This record gives sequence, structure tokens and C-alpha cells, in this order.
Amino acid sequence: MKRTMKIVHLSLAIAGFALVACSGGAEEAKAPAADPAIAEAQHRVRAMEDSLSDAAAFDRRRLMALRDVYVAYADRFPSDSLAPDMLRKAASTSGDLAEHEKAINLYDRLIKNYPDWPRTADAHYFRAFEIENGLGKKGEAKAAYEEFIKKYPDNQFADDAAKMIEYMNLTPAELIEKFEKMNAGGGEEGSAGR
Repeated sequence: MKRTMKIVHLSLAIAGFALVACSGGAEEAKAPAADPAIAEAQHRVRAMEDSLSDAAAFDRRRLMALRDVYVAYADRFPSDSLAPDMLRKAASTSGDLAEHEKAINLYDRLIKNYPDWPRTADAHYFRAFEIENGLGKKGEAKAAYEEFIKKYPDNQFADDAAKMIEYMNLTPAELIEKFEKMNAGGGEEGSAGR
């Protein structure tokens, strides 16, 4: 189960990085910063990300250091356009490290400090995900997913949040059975023509 959670968290982190690249975040990171201190901090972050992506194995210590650099960047340059994304990356990385309370706290900080950032809605979803899958607090997670759906019904993760609520109380055997039916075309999604 722990290995599965690590894989899920790493997949989410990779998806998050891909979303940033597709949504223009990568362009912002490549643009030269007017402030030399910001430019140096951006360079340090990119160098650490590159060194981790080149690593052949999971390196917990280096991943923790990278997370700390993300947080330090957001602390030092809170008005910079990359600060909220640094908090998002720090939260995601904390989840990868199975530091779920820290991940939730970082998502809370992002939500509070950057309510108008275009990806703050996503942070609400991933916060709920951490509550459910990291802490195992089903009731609190359900409330967080419901709040997310109510606040952001058109968000890319709204359907996922509804499914998380639906699947939340199923046993592993019931989940497997449900997914097998879906794959065989006999599930709700298969008959709906999605």
C-alpha cells in the first residue's frame, strides 16, 4: 500500500510539472528575472530539479532539500509570479515524501496567500487528496472534496473529486470489482459512452 501511495504521489507530481509546462509556467521560469537575487534563486531551483530528474533512484534527502528550496523561494520572494507555483511544488513534494501534514499546510498557505492564482483551485483538490490518502481522514476529505466541487464546479478535477467521494467508502475488493466492470464495459462509465 505504501509503495502504491508513493507511485500515486510521484505520478501526481509528474502530472503537476507537466501541467505547469503546458500552462505557461515553464515560460515564466525561463524568462530572465529583473532582480538578480530572483534569477539566482530560479537557477538554483532548476539545477536541483535537473539533478533529481537525472538521478537513477529515489533520493529522499535530495528531494527534501529541493522541497526546502521551493519553500525558501516562496518565503524570500512572496510577490514573485513563481512563488505560488513553488508552494505547489513544495506541497506535492511533501506528499511524495509521505509528509502529508506538511503537504496540507503548504496547500493551505498557497490557498490563503494566492487566492487569485489560476491554479489555486487545483491546490484545493490536492489538499483534499492528501487528507484522504495521506492521513486517511475520510470524513474530513469528503467535506474538502465537496467544498472544492461547490466552489469550482468547472475545474478540471471536479469530476475526479466526485469519483473520489463515490469510491471513498468502498473496500479494496469492491474497488477492484468496480474497475473490472468498467474495463469490461459493464460499469456506469462504460454504458454512459464516455
